Amino acid sequence: MFLADYHVHSSCSFDAEDRMAAMAKAELARGVSSVCFTDHVDFGMQETMQIGPERFQLPKSQVKQFIEAMERAPEGIDIRLGLELGEGNHDIPRAKRVYAMPEYDFILGSLHNLFGEQDFYYLKYESYEQCWELYDRYLDELIDLAAAACFDCMAHIGYCLRYMHKQGFDAVMDMGRYGHKIDRLLRTLIENGKGIELNVADLVPGGRSDAMGVTFPGLDVLRRYRELGGDIVTVGSDAHSVKAAGLGVKEGYELLAENGFRYVAVYKKHKPEFKRIEV
Repeated sequence: MFLADYHVHSSCSFDAEDRMAAMAKAELARGVSSVCFTDHVDFGMQETMQIGPERFQLPKSQVKQFIEAMERAPEGIDIRLGLELGEGNHDIPRAKRVYAMPEYDFILGSLHNLFGEQDFYYLKYESYEQCWELYDRYLDELIDLAAAACFDCMAHIGYCLRYMHKQGFDAVMDMGRYGHKIDRLLRTLIENGKGIELNVADLVPGGRSDAMGVTFPGLDVLRRYRELGGDIVTVGSDAHSVKAAGLGVKEGYELLAENGFRYVAVYKKHKPEFKRIEV
């Protein structure tokens, strides 16, 4: 069974532990034969790798680790180079220049914080009303990001729930409450030829100690994407250590098949290639 993990972090990311070569080996051991490293570049967050606003060159740490991984990775795994580009809508010209860099195969577009706010990880959640208001703003910014078209697939739609849940608020971003904005987001992605990621970091225990047994986006949003004609999907473990590398990917493929998807996408120089899901 072909499995591809298109959201993987190495120690090039400030919050990850292991080098690309070790991550690739761990992915292969879990049956993943295609992996794309998507280390963090978040505008306005200096802990992450930074590209631009003046110099648009590959970060040295990423170059070194990618070459090492290509040399040391075991036979049987295909390795691609990408980014998780955070908050591209906060500086669209810069984001588009990063996207145009010829060295990258694939870029995830993500949103970890709103304009003028900290990462959702750091916020203090005090009420459901606050959570609903944050989701409204979050979706507005995702729509802006989708329109900017500075990425290939949009990462972990609904990411905020991960941290709301930890503080006791299970405020799910579902079609019932946010259908009109979710539809606008998904239609914008489809019209621009962009896909979505099925993020499985919280799907199975093992990678995260507090895994919730859900995907991002949730299944109702995933189904709506398909209903609207969306067919570009990647699966990502969002692994930050060898312990989590590849976890949930197989289960993610099974969920896609159960919900009518027949193919997943892999990328070479921003061009999707579709691989049949076999479960």
